[in-house]
Amino acid sequence: MIQKVGIIGGGISGLSSYYYLRNGIHLTSKNVSNGLKINIFEKSNKVGGNIQTKIFKGDKKDEKIIVEEGPRSLRALGRGLNTLELIKRLGISNDVIFSSANSNGKFIFLDGKPKEIPMSGLFDIIKFSFKHSIVGSILKEPFNKIPKQVKQMDPNWDESIYDFFSRRLGKNMAKTFIEPTCLGIYGGDYTNLSIKSTFKRAALLESFGGLIFGLLFKSKKQKQFESELDKNENRLLPSKTSLKELFDKDSDKTNVFSFKDSGLSRMIERLKSLIDSDSQTKLYLSTSISEIQKNNKDNGSIKVVDNKGNQYQYDQLISTIPLNQLAPMFKKSDPKLYQLLQLVDYTSIAVVNLVYKSNKKVLKKIQDKGFGYLVPSKENQSVIGVCFDSNTFPEFVNNNEKENSSEQSIITVMIGGNKGIKDRNDHWIDVTNTSKDKLLEISLNHLDKVLDIESSPDFTNVSIYENGIPHYKVGHQNLLNEIQQHITENYGTSLLLGGNSIDGVGINDSIHKSKQLVSSLKF
Repeated sequence: MIQKVGIIGGGISGLSSYYYLRNGIHLTSKNVSNGLKINIFEKSNKVGGNIQTKIFKGDKKDEKIIVEEGPRSLRALGRGLNTLELIKRLGISNDVIFSSANSNGKFIFLDGKPKEIPMSGLFDIIKFSFKHSIVGSILKEPFNKIPKQVKQMDPNWDESIYDFFSRRLGKNMAKTFIEPTCLGIYGGDYTNLSIKSTFKRAALLESFGGLIFGLLFKSKKQKQFESELDKNENRLLPSKTSLKELFDKDSDKTNVFSFKDSGLSRMIERLKSLIDSDSQTKLYLSTSISEIQKNNKDNGSIKVVDNKGNQYQYDQLISTIPLNQLAPMFKKSDPKLYQLLQLVDYTSIAVVNLVYKSNKKVLKKIQDKGFGYLVPSKENQSVIGVCFDSNTFPEFVNNNEKENSSEQSIITVMIGGNKGIKDRNDHWIDVTNTSKDKLLEISLNHLDKVLDIESSPDFTNVSIYENGIPHYKVGHQNLLNEIQQHITENYGTSLLLGGNSIDGVGINDSIHKSKQLVSSLKF
């Protein structure tokens, strides 16, 4: 019987794991495990992980400028339904805001400047498609060969995103459109990112005749296969009707949301307040774990030693930290697991926030540029993406109820990404060996050159996330299977792995994984 649980990591994965342990996994659950004792360990002096929001003072009285140092928004689709349900259960639905239609524009950096990808207007779509070889790629796709291993659905088969899309749609499509998408999501090297662990549905479609045939002409076998996948994926998702009050807020149907007064940190604040008021839960800040070992004498419980030498005993241990950070904790007690966990790769990225107050020129330069733009490596730029956060959430710069307009702007520049990018981009920046001042200079120079923004920002903030994003290399799923097999054989179900190193790098993925883990436990 599980009576005491340890959670390693105080990011959204660890905090949501706590919530589901204490309150159950469903909206109708009512404190199913009130007697459970829970300890949470966080190595830094605050919770939230990569979710960190900074608040600057605006131009007008009581006005705030909300800046996200890490993730900037959430999507209300797929696994995002779990996130919305959690928000509803936390009682913070009234704080949710959906993005502006002004951020719907899709831009990509081509030929030295941001270019909009036309989503309407037949002539514009046709012109853009022919110029960038989209039509030819699509027409040829159904006739491209399918590897034997794919046809046979070999579970061990995997390849890179680049190899997959180059084969299906051609190298130009891969370099121009697929790579920047990978940079935006993973900061990743798409010549080494696993297609099976990232674009799962695309990989599946090829097994049934290719992307076009798989989408348009679904066989009975394909429908059955996809139905089983959907059933498994949707098993823990709430219905949209149960979240109607939240979806009613999305008047522009953007499906992108955040929180009005404190950004994504609103979720963290609320979860932290619940922990602080929970007498059965203890949060250890500035406390890392130095060693984990199985206690064979005590019915498979797990012993944990922290960096201060304190020892703890748990019936259940959930780790939500990056697997490469978990690895050293098994160096003495389990050399095999130590080696396996180190094989998971990570990417470093820098996020540079720039705030411009009372600057009409900057506002004019970005107001028609949608959410921002992504930069393919072939453009040889030092940045991988630029986001116009004030376009996405005008409330982040215009939250004074007495005022209806704002001339303030928030721009976020992303730099770095996986080291493999340097093989095709001479201007790739190693952010772990670059000063914050230099990263700021790179960002300002890019905006000056590309958007003619010469003004100095009023506030700046540079965050470097060293090994901050999991990089699902080719063979990632096989590696995870090997890790899980070893854990099952040696720890049973007393050790569980969560976080974004397993199945999706986003916040929605992390919350979904926490819900999965807790649903697998028997109290």
